[in-house]
Amino acid sequence: MKLKLSLTESAERFASQIEMLGAITDIAVTNDGLKLSCEKGCDGLTVTKENNAAHILFEKDVEFFRGLLTLKVRAGETSFRVHEKAHFAFNGEMLDNSRNSVLNMKTAKEVIMYSALLGLDNVLLYNEETFEVPEDPYFGYMRMGYSKKDVRELTDFAKGFGVTIVPCIQTLAHLAQTLRWACHRDICDAGDTLLVEEEKTYALIENIIKSWRDCVDTDIANIGMDEAFYLGRGQYMDKHGYKPHFELMCEHLKRVIKICKKYNFKPMIWSDMFFHLVFGGYYTDGVIDQELLDMVPTDVILTYWDYYSTDKEKYDRQIKKHLAFKNEIAFAGGAWKWSGIVPSIDHSMHVTKLALEACRENGISTVFTTAWGDNGAEASIMTILPVLALFAEISYSETDVDQKVSDKIEALTGYTTSEFMTLCSLNRTTEVDPIVPQSNPAKYLFFQDPLMGLFDYHVLPSFPAHFAACAETLNALANRGEKLSYVFDTLSKLAAVLELKCDLGVQLKAAYDADDKPALTRLADIVIPDLLSRFDVYYEAFRTQWYKESRPGGFDVQDLRFGGLKQRILNAQRTVRAYVNGEIEAISELKQKRLPFDCRTSDEGRDINVDCNFWNYISTPNVNSNF
Repeated sequence: MKLKLSLTESAERFASQIEMLGAITDIAVTNDGLKLSCEKGCDGLTVTKENNAAHILFEKDVEFFRGLLTLKVRAGETSFRVHEKAHFAFNGEMLDNSRNSVLNMKTAKEVIMYSALLGLDNVLLYNEETFEVPEDPYFGYMRMGYSKKDVRELTDFAKGFGVTIVPCIQTLAHLAQTLRWACHRDICDAGDTLLVEEEKTYALIENIIKSWRDCVDTDIANIGMDEAFYLGRGQYMDKHGYKPHFELMCEHLKRVIKICKKYNFKPMIWSDMFFHLVFGGYYTDGVIDQELLDMVPTDVILTYWDYYSTDKEKYDRQIKKHLAFKNEIAFAGGAWKWSGIVPSIDHSMHVTKLALEACRENGISTVFTTAWGDNGAEASIMTILPVLALFAEISYSETDVDQKVSDKIEALTGYTTSEFMTLCSLNRTTEVDPIVPQSNPAKYLFFQDPLMGLFDYHVLPSFPAHFAACAETLNALANRGEKLSYVFDTLSKLAAVLELKCDLGVQLKAAYDADDKPALTRLADIVIPDLLSRFDVYYEAFRTQWYKESRPGGFDVQDLRFGGLKQRILNAQRTVRAYVNGEIEAISELKQKRLPFDCRTSDEGRDINVDCNFWNYISTPNVNSNF
């Protein structure tokens, strides 16, 4: 239902922002709409409506916009009063701009507005090197990242909605795309990790932090330092010899904290390395010795991240282990859009409830969800909206959380939570409990080579019908004509491809083994042309989605992947025809026995699906890397 508002003088301060909201949802200012007034208070959010007048009392500016969404959700009611107070002082999402997709300005602003309407007050921009550092022209070279002007524009835009832009950067590892350049090799320890105790390293880090300081107003900066598995193991070892890695980590952290303080940032880091360095893993049962705990600088926020656990007790135990540190503790969950082309919203919604309940019970006041884009950022950023709504609702509400989330998502997008969940169906070719969020047959069955069939062992006869049903369901949702219909359209067209491609290799192998040349001819002359036609349709939809949401940078990788796959399909067709026509004596690829991709020795108690999100592993068993 459209929300028409007639603003009183008190609400005029938000007039321009309300007008902008028309870009994402049907809220509009008119002369004959609901008469809206507002004022700032000190006790959370109170929304009242009586006949044709409404009032929003808000503590934080972002709550005014949450109040607008409340009015939209309940537009059909004549009168009501709602009072809410956020449990989490810091709540929002991290947007990954470092895995090829850099959100364009229009989409970034739309995500900010969605966040504001839900009542989320922070947006973290994860930009490893997709950000301008004037002193270093090779930092982010050709990645089409954000300029300082871009970030300042986003900061000012977000501020108008009561949302804070927070830098989320890296100051130790995850910098492979920077360290690839010759001018940075003297600050590379090994792999993607910076060389610590090297002054050039700290000069680069200071330039990065200084650039962000010019563009944001927040006093918090997430400086990363997660998964630094090469720390002290490469060039550092050659130059200095061995030093205990926990000590090395803490000394480096102290240096970077000092730089952060110089630029008035309170640093936040991911906490995993402290556990990895002691136990060799993150989700462990061990407790870090007090002697080591005392080495960790206290003036840094430690962020416990967990996107996996399906047991609330595990969250509780891990939080308590973090509380043994003398630091402020934050929690980061996950809006799973990083297992390939298809999101895992269903898993995200389940584990978010468990995690945030544990956070509430343990007094954690800083939380956010992550929207990583591993291996190419193929899933739409808009698939995270139900998870954002859940993060907000668990903060503001005590009861009926699921219904409130669905009501708000439907009011925002025209789709319910359950309808968003249908996007996950492409990866749910079998029923397993609990859901395995990494399981991604939609990606590996799409990108695998039709002749080599690396994943053919993991295809069941039921798969083609499953994908056909997915295509039909998603196509019906896409035809609703909502603003986000394109997200459903893209995956409906992928499902149509998978209906034919998922078992193409299985059929080719079976026909070859049986020397059934009529079957091979049918596959080459009827099935593959139909597949190629659907492939082209899907490519156009995927390209449209990418350019609608992201900058062009990084789509070159998708073109290489799509183009390579199409050429391999054409080559399979050509090879099969050559065999049928007697031009070649055998098809070498089809003579090979199909083995389980995950090297399993038995299927007993195991799902047929596996997980592989690395395109170079999916596409070929041959050399497809730097070596």
